Amino acid sequence: MPSGAGAFARFCAVGVVGFAVDAGLTLALTQTAGWQPLPGRVVAFVIAATVTWTLNRRFTFRSDKGAATWAPYVALTAIGAGINVGTYMAWLWLAGEDASSILVGVALGSVVALGFNFAASRALFRRS
Repeated sequence: MPSGAGAFARFCAVGVVGFAVDAGLTLALTQTAGWQPLPGRVVAFVIAATVTWTLNRRFTFRSDKGAATWAPYVALTAIGAGINVGTYMAWLWLAGEDASSILVGVALGSVVALGFNFAASRALFRRS
């Protein structure tokens, strides 16, 4: 399993992809489809988490563990998701719900949860 700075750099690169999916879907759902910010963010987050699970398993940690890791990945990152969404909602409470505030909230939530999510993912994809 890759370790150290290389794995963290790849994890961050995957996170950028996940952020693009998360932010793009959140904005599409809230600004175009008329969803409320929290449900829009939750749906976008689950889709983005599935994208990052795929990329982290194959690219970041080069794990040979298969689809059976999806549910544990989602369960482990649920705490990270709580940190992420809690930060997002706190930001919206402070800054309002316009498009730029929603985008900043998504970014802040992602950054705050980064450390926890890396540690959880690394533990999950560690080879036995």
